Amino acid sequence: MNWDLFTIFAFVIVWTVVRGHYKRQATTSAGMSNGDQSALSAAMEAARRLEQRVETLERLLDEDAPGWRSRARA
Repeated sequence: MNWDLFTIFAFVIVWTVVRGHYKRQATTSAGMSNGDQSALSAAMEAARRLEQRVETLERLLDEDAPGWRSRARA
């Protein structure tokens, strides 16, 4: 009888520890770290600057060579 009670007790303890470990691991991996957030911010800023450059180039090309869009597709 003592071994049965010990086995049940050990199973409950191990199950609780394993469940807590994976639950904690899931919550920590769900969020972004500070390094990831700063890398994402830097990438978004670079994308915004590149988009502004493309818009400026398109505007300049529209002024200098009005039919450039149709020639680029051909």
